[in-house]
Amino acid sequence: MTFLQQLLGQSSSLSEDEERYWTNSGGSITTSGTHINADSALKISTAWACGRLIAETVAMLPLIIYRRLDEDAKERATGHPLYDILHGQPNRRQTSFEFMDMLQMHALFRGNGYAKIKPGPRGPVDRLIPIHPSRVLVEEIDEDTLRYRVTERDGSTKIYLNDEIFHLRGLSLDGIEGVSVITYARESFGLTLAAERFGALLFANYSRPGGFLKHPGNLSEEAQKRLVKQVESMTGGENLHRLGVLEEGMEWQAVSLSPEDSQMLQTREFQAEDVCRWFRVPPHMVGLTSKATSWGTGIEELSRGFVTFVLLPWLVRWQQLIDKDLILASETYFVEFLTDALLRGDLMKRYGAYSVGRQGGWLATNEIRKFENLNPVDGGDDDYLTPLNMRVNNVNPASEATPAQDSNAHYEKLLYESAARVARKESAAMMRANKRDSSGWSTAVEEFFSAHTDFVSQTMCISEETAAEYVRQGRNDLIAFGPGVLEQWESHRTRTLVNLTKESK
Repeated sequence: MTFLQQLLGQSSSLSEDEERYWTNSGGSITTSGTHINADSALKISTAWACGRLIAETVAMLPLIIYRRLDEDAKERATGHPLYDILHGQPNRRQTSFEFMDMLQMHALFRGNGYAKIKPGPRGPVDRLIPIHPSRVLVEEIDEDTLRYRVTERDGSTKIYLNDEIFHLRGLSLDGIEGVSVITYARESFGLTLAAERFGALLFANYSRPGGFLKHPGNLSEEAQKRLVKQVESMTGGENLHRLGVLEEGMEWQAVSLSPEDSQMLQTREFQAEDVCRWFRVPPHMVGLTSKATSWGTGIEELSRGFVTFVLLPWLVRWQQLIDKDLILASETYFVEFLTDALLRGDLMKRYGAYSVGRQGGWLATNEIRKFENLNPVDGGDDDYLTPLNMRVNNVNPASEATPAQDSNAHYEKLLYESAARVARKESAAMMRANKRDSSGWSTAVEEFFSAHTDFVSQTMCISEETAAEYVRQGRNDLIAFGPGVLEQWESHRTRTLVNLTKESK
């Protein structure tokens, strides 16, 4: 029997409890007889390495919040409330690195990463609380609305809307949920685990599956068992490799099965490369160096290829999702990952590029020092050079001061964005209540607004008294006029909340 026949002929029996675990965790038995889900896939060394390489690289990259100054200029918005969340602590028990690393691993192996968006002292987004994907069920309400049914830690179920969940999707085929790589790579990963298991068993017997004792006569079953037991005790365990004596014309007939002959090494190497293909990670970056890479030579070229073809799709997902779900004034603020550290060339190449930019007149001293993580020097912000063989440009880029934006208008915009978030939540809840049971309208209104005050207070950073007044007005209007007011509800309530907030300051 060949190695592959033995490998694919493996069978595995599970207890009732084990079968229920694998079924509930999205796993299943593969053709090779192994059980694969997102957790067991991490036992594959190549899958573990690919996942950690992508997740930890994404998590370590600086994520910067910028403020748009004009069409071509930007500055770091270190005073933005999200700056501390994305660079420090998104919640009370995790650093930003730990949070992003975990959500990225969830998205890689389960297709989706989830976190609750909690308002608080830092504004509409005060904390990001991660949720394990196995506790989340996504439901499509209409073309624009998703609903998240979350099993809380106490076993209860709670419903969250779009603007309350941060949802990082991988590849999606329906626009609702991401597709787990395990779903389609299950057979490939199963064969990889089976090969590892077979290799472990083979080497446990020192690559020799055993042999036969050849006797010239006929032995009874009892005599055969006694003889096997005697020979094993003489040559097994601590007596391994000791000489033994065969009597009565007996002969030892060995059965040899080397790893090369059994195709194990070739199969394991191929499977390791196959796992890399599922994650789009070049094999050389997870320790598979038996074959040359076609990504060029040198650390610079390898890093550039990894960033361009593997990391950038994930970084764009993160950036666009943060802009959509976490940043209120997205016309003014946006986020970007800094990939400069991964794309930097060696010392001489960097210095050569700086020299070209400096002499060409489009790099100032402090811009170069910033690239090298050095402190600025006096006069180095606008010391642009003008080559003698070029026409003098009378316009100094640094002398054109960007017009200062009206700070009142800026914060007015943020205020309207926050108020609109509150109004959208009310409108969505009331529309669902109206579709569900119009006869119980008053009861639905009372239930929703009874727990709405804290959310309004935290989102708008106003006192509970002011928030309670706003809630009372909304409850009374809905009970008095009924669902007919929902058509203009968002705009009306947004203006009302903005005015109450200004009066309370």
